[in-house]
Amino acid sequence: MQRLEVITRFLLALALSVTLFMGGVSLPPMGALLLPFVAQPVLLFGVKYGIGYGVGVIVMAFLVLGLLGGEDLGLLYAIFAILAGVLFFLIGRVRAVEYLVTAAASAMFVWALGVAHYFFGSWSALISQFRAGLTQQFAAATQMQEQLGFSKDSLELVKEKMPQLIDMTLQILPGLLFVTFALIALINILSLRRRFPERRAEWFAVDSFRDWKGPEALVWGLIACGFSLFFPVPNLARLIAMNLLLLIGAVYFAQGLAVIAFFFHKNNVPRFLRGLTYILIVFQQIFTLMVVGLGLFDLWGDFRRLGKDNLTPSQAS
Repeated sequence: MQRLEVITRFLLALALSVTLFMGGVSLPPMGALLLPFVAQPVLLFGVKYGIGYGVGVIVMAFLVLGLLGGEDLGLLYAIFAILAGVLFFLIGRVRAVEYLVTAAASAMFVWALGVAHYFFGSWSALISQFRAGLTQQFAAATQMQEQLGFSKDSLELVKEKMPQLIDMTLQILPGLLFVTFALIALINILSLRRRFPERRAEWFAVDSFRDWKGPEALVWGLIACGFSLFFPVPNLARLIAMNLLLLIGAVYFAQGLAVIAFFFHKNNVPRFLRGLTYILIVFQQIFTLMVVGLGLFDLWGDFRRLGKDNLTPSQAS
């Protein structure tokens, strides 16, 4: 009976992972919402029944995708297979969530760069293709704004600044890609945490996201990268600093969200108001920047009093 259960769950995990992946790559742009969950069936199955079985699902998925679409699909699926492999190996060994996310996102990022270079043949061809795609996307957005009745002056300004916007987007594209992979890794880690609550203490250094705080030494990276934007430095150094600033900003954004979630929980704020606040934070840039600032100033303000006598926030309150 146990063996039949394992086989059934194996086939179910395989089918779910392959279906989510195929839906994500074949139904853009909405299908992209499925891609963060491609590794989740594999992770759930592997954690429950054994890592060896989880790796078996990954291998079988490669074979199935190879038969369906050739090596292209297999190479793309490997991005999520690598995520599952890194988490299988490191979860429980690396208990700091920020290091676990960084390791998984780094492995996915390196593989994605290699796959992109393989597909396009050279970095110049890759950049040209991305530039053409961004130009098309910006043009489509401008056309939609015209149909919605936006003022002609604002539209002309957007069209005038479009080359600069495209160049800026291309410059920070590595940082955006890394943040995307980090978000995917975090979604899968949080899903595992929710699915296996009895193993939270074994896996993670903090019991809840509300208690999380980024590394304090990161502020020196913020200062160094910030100064590099205002002083004459080589173009490559400026490009690296811009992408690092984006990554550091994402960390402080997450810390700011943790502060907000802490006080929401402490004051029993209704879920409706919480959801509305998070929607405003995501879609209104001014609120997004305020959350980043909140996370940064939490380094000195210690708003949750995490450092008080080495107690957790619940104990300190």
